[in-house]
Amino acid sequence: MKKIVKTHIKNLEGEQRVYDATLESFIKTNQFSLSIAEKNCFGFETGYRDLCKLFAIGHYLPSVADSEVVEHFFSAQQYAILWLRQMNQPKGEFIPFQYQGVDFAIPAQGRTEYIQSLDWLDMLYLTIVTGRNEDLNLLIELLHKGQVAWRSEQGRYHLEIVLHMLGLQASCDITDLINRFIAHIQREGQTPKERIPSYHGITVTLGFFDVMQAIHQQDQVAYNLSMHRALEMHKEWWTHDKDFKENEKGYISLHLLTAAKYAYKKHGYILDVESDYIPSYLYMN
Repeated sequence: MKKIVKTHIKNLEGEQRVYDATLESFIKTNQFSLSIAEKNCFGFETGYRDLCKLFAIGHYLPSVADSEVVEHFFSAQQYAILWLRQMNQPKGEFIPFQYQGVDFAIPAQGRTEYIQSLDWLDMLYLTIVTGRNEDLNLLIELLHKGQVAWRSEQGRYHLEIVLHMLGLQASCDITDLINRFIAHIQREGQTPKERIPSYHGITVTLGFFDVMQAIHQQDQVAYNLSMHRALEMHKEWWTHDKDFKENEKGYISLHLLTAAKYAYKKHGYILDVESDYIPSYLYMN
């Protein structure tokens, strides 16, 4: 019998209103782009953020079919990559794009901008889960060019651990890295503000590490146990503060969804735990 990890999402009527308003705004923005004769403008950044909200909320709504959530999810990944290409490709180049059968040619901006590491990781997770591995090259290129920024030392540790466990970073001593990370988040004399990222390290980073370690060790029993714990810790993190509870980023656990996709694709592992935090129709698609 499968274990169930219930989520913290309760007010579905309110979520339906947010979903409807977001979808309306998304459609209006795209229709405005269609109205421009030159077809040289498109809201990739706002579209990406809207689509992330739509798939996160839509998964919980009876009025939204799984197929619609999948479409939002895959479109969010597409918009993210197009947004990054628009920003980073040299001026004078154009990004071809088609929407509703209409061809666009979006001028590249040639800007060097920094992306916060957690935002960059969300794009990485989307790319892995959608299976669009060719888009990993752009994301890794931005990392190597130093355009991925972190707010704290803990953020740097989190990024390095995730990349190592996904096999996307040059080999390093993961034991030493984890030991240094644990020493950092358990250090004495932390201010209340410093304890927040440390709590993220305990509930999110170490939860992900345990899941991925079990996958690499090809221990399916440990994988299921660690995923169950990690889902509970995901819930802890996103309910430790009232504002967090209402943040759609916590409605679907992208890092654990990515781990589930990795395990399913590499070893055919199917979880014995169910949770709306990691919709199976997304990672088994």
